[in-house]
Amino acid sequence: MILKNFFVFEGIDGTGTTTQLNNLKKRFSESGNNKIRFTCEPTDGETGKFIRRILSGEVSVTADTLAFLFAADRNEHISGETGILHMLAEENAVFTDRYLFSSLVYQGEAGNPELPAKLNGGFPLPECLFFFDINPETAMERVSARAAEKNTCTEIFEKLEFQKRIHEKYKTILEEFKIREPEMDIITVDASLPPEEITEKIWTVVKNLPKIR
Repeated sequence: MILKNFFVFEGIDGTGTTTQLNNLKKRFSESGNNKIRFTCEPTDGETGKFIRRILSGEVSVTADTLAFLFAADRNEHISGETGILHMLAEENAVFTDRYLFSSLVYQGEAGNPELPAKLNGGFPLPECLFFFDINPETAMERVSARAAEKNTCTEIFEKLEFQKRIHEKYKTILEEFKIREPEMDIITVDASLPPEEITEKIWTVVKNLPKIR
């Protein structure tokens, strides 16, 4: 099922998805549009908080356990009392930083490749997926610089060789979705461009949201 007015940002670590969502939030606010909602995965719920502890390296679990946790967090993200379906029912447009595609790629690469597909097969798809594409070396340079600036450690998946595999896996999976789910638009964003230029390109696509049903 495709959810109208639902938009997803995806990409390897360091592509700038969070920066772009923040830029869009500012743009919509300045335009006076109060019908746009922004969210992310992992969520700010208790399961999402636990996942973030795992990603930071504070807690250790198997890759497949992490896949189950992401699916549980995603279920609340979609179907919870204040989740995505609720926000869409109130005639908002919703943007999320990461969704099920991240699980298919990250947990599919780190653990049982068949498990994420089984766990996420029942979730609805977005109207549009923005895939932020960038050279993994450049992305990891950004990640390292960000960690140094904030005096924090990198996360467990923020390793160059793993990100190279993830980068290729994203491309493979998105090509499969183009064939299997042609009603879901997939837009590739050159994440190496200046942030302001990327924002302008995305804005031309989304500035008139939400779409009237």
